[in-house]
Amino acid sequence: MEGQEFVNYILLAISLVLVLAVIIIVAVEVMRRKVIKEKMLNAELKLKHQTDLLHTVIRSQEEERRRVSDILHDDIGSKLTTIKLSLYQLSGNDSLELLNGLKELSEKVISRTRELSHAYSPLIVEKFGLEAGIHELLDEVLAGPRIGTRFKSDIEENLLDQETRLIIYRISQELINNTVKHAGAQEIKINISVNGEGLFYLYEDNGKGFDVEKSSDGIGMLNLQNRVDMMNGSLEVWSELGKGMKVTIKKSFDGS
Repeated sequence: MEGQEFVNYILLAISLVLVLAVIIIVAVEVMRRKVIKEKMLNAELKLKHQTDLLHTVIRSQEEERRRVSDILHDDIGSKLTTIKLSLYQLSGNDSLELLNGLKELSEKVISRTRELSHAYSPLIVEKFGLEAGIHELLDEVLAGPRIGTRFKSDIEENLLDQETRLIIYRISQELINNTVKHAGAQEIKINISVNGEGLFYLYEDNGKGFDVEKSSDGIGMLNLQNRVDMMNGSLEVWSELGKGMKVTIKKSFDGS
């Protein structure tokens, strides 16, 4: 009887932690949408002021994502792990089926929490660099729909500041998501070179393409341009219907 009560207590604890995680994620999403809405309402401001404001918004979003990631990883994640270990310490044939179900549930919740933590803040980029982060993004593509990937890199990581690494990672993440969801492509190619002269980035897919002029005012294209502006780089987007797309980003390190 006491074992059953303890199991019920653990189940309740898991439910409360799940509710807390959902509340945090929903709150962050609501805040993010509110920030984007305010950004669009200020679209008639002078160009320089508007650009500075957008850059501040993007940086604030990244800071908030990092904070939520830390909460998911350090607080909720650790609590779920403790619950999981407690479940494995329980014994008793009367509750064996329920215990096994709770163990499986706790493992799924821990796995999902880790995924959310990673999505909000790519720790792999901070710990292992841009190249490792891009490899992980492409590995996720290979695990999903039938899309091939090719990644060519020659990156001197010490020449990149953390903000530039994160910008290129976020741009790659958005481009890959768009390709997977909308392009109907069979292959994604990424080429990144970073040396003493500067940064060169090329993203290609062989999907259905789009009209660049008609898409130039879209939120996705504006976000792409704003992120490139934040790193003082230049952006070129090429696409034709039925011929895929190419995105080229360049940044000089000599100030020219």
